[in-house]
Amino acid sequence: MKLLVKYLKSVWKSAKKLAWALKVAFMIGVHNFYTGETKSKDDIVFQIEQEVKEEDNAPLDPK
Repeated sequence: MKLLVKYLKSVWKSAKKLAWALKVAFMIGVHNFYTGETKSKDDIVFQIEQEVKEEDNAPLDPK
């Protein structure tokens, strides 16, 4: 009986380590995906300035 408990404990430890490793790998993959999509601060400021200019130049909608 003690041998079975010892075996199950080692299996449980291995399963926990594997689950942790998979979680970390997933998080790193998700993080790298989103950081690859982000732009530099200068690009963001330029894009905001462009949108403001476009809004200012847009014709007003008479209502």
